[in-house]
Amino acid sequence: MRPVDVTASIVLVAVGVGFLALGLEIRSNQSPHTDGIVTTATTTSFHTERSANRRRTIWTTHYRPVYTFQTRTGETTTYTDPRTVREPPQLGRTAKLSYRTDKPATARVIRGWHGWTGFPIMFAAAGTLVLACVVYIVYLRFIRDRPGRNAR
Repeated sequence: MRPVDVTASIVLVAVGVGFLALGLEIRSNQSPHTDGIVTTATTTSFHTERSANRRRTIWTTHYRPVYTFQTRTGETTTYTDPRTVREPPQLGRTAKLSYRTDKPATARVIRGWHGWTGFPIMFAAAGTLVLACVVYIVYLRFIRDRPGRNAR
């Protein structure tokens, strides 16, 4: 294999591994904590954020839902979702949360098969596809350029 082929393979493997890792990391933030407790929370309020483009000609409004839930010890805790939404959240709506018993304020919303779940699947699939293509191309190059292959 030529040095250019080796360099391209290394870069593509790094890109593939990066996409795969990013997809798995995003998905892990949507799943319940492995050592946590799953409970039902209620949307009690929301924070409003306004932002504009650089010229301040287009303004957008985003909302961050605030959830209230009770821990196993009976303590009422609030959690502000880091994910923003474009529509004001419906107050009183319930959601599944996972929290750790020692840090209930660091809860996370369990998204299930909606919300941002498409992004981790796309990143993981893209990473897997890039890695599979690199393996296939390297395999073809190795077989084709193998010494003695055409010397019959």
